Amino acid sequence: MTAARNDEKERERPSWREIDRQRDQSRHGRAEKKFPGGRRQEEKIRQEALKQAEALFAAPQQRPEYKKAVAALEDQRATPKFPAAAEKFLQIYGIPEDWPALMLLLDYSDPAVVREALIRLDKLAPSRSMTELQGLKGKLRTLSLTSRFLEVKEQAAAVLREL
Repeated sequence: MTAARNDEKERERPSWREIDRQRDQSRHGRAEKKFPGGRRQEEKIRQEALKQAEALFAAPQQRPEYKKAVAALEDQRATPKFPAAAEKFLQIYGIPEDWPALMLLLDYSDPAVVREALIRLDKLAPSRSMTELQGLKGKLRTLSLTSRFLEVKEQAAAVLREL
């Protein structure tokens, strides 16, 4: 038994420095930084990726290109370029669901589109502010008096009566 103990003592044990060095090289230790900026940059990149993923699945009204298209449509309002801009907008996005775009489409020359916009505005009206409703009422009065299309005149008058 004493010979076994002597063998243990004689066997070279690693120093604490060597043990620490081995621990630092271990794969089970701290995770290596993936990005030079560390956790902050990693979190920033993750947040950006989440934003991009949400934008892919967001409703068209939430996308930046949709907002730019509505702004471009508004810029073309009351100009000779408006019908072409509205037609392009409708080809890309269809008849919208949001109040500002629907209000713009009331100036479009296609009676079917105007009637559909009126129906959708009528559905959205209860949730709108008094200012927005006053603007809609003024637009409906104008349409009911000046539209070239009888069906648009009738639809505008009917929606005006309901408000």
